[in-house]
Amino acid sequence: MLAYYYYPFFDNHNFTEYTKNDLTNPSKVEELFDYCQILEAYITKSGWEFLINYYGYEKLYEINKKAVGSMLKHWTSIYYMSSQT
Repeated sequence: MLAYYYYPFFDNHNFTEYTKNDLTNPSKVEELFDYCQILEAYITKSGWEFLINYYGYEKLYEINKKAVGSMLKHWTSIYYMSSQT
């Protein structure tokens, strides 16, 4: 197992495993990084080894910057909507 997403707040305990095939898609890596930021996903040691060997540090940094940006936009919009009520 390279990485997984686990959302414990539903009865079915939503669990998604990320495979090598998933992690060769940069948008899936960005999604995974988004979930890691809010502690709903975990990347194993072998997952990090795969990501570093496949993308390299610079590309992972760029993907992470996109993930941080999308998460900030998400939380900013939630804050804005909640402040309007």
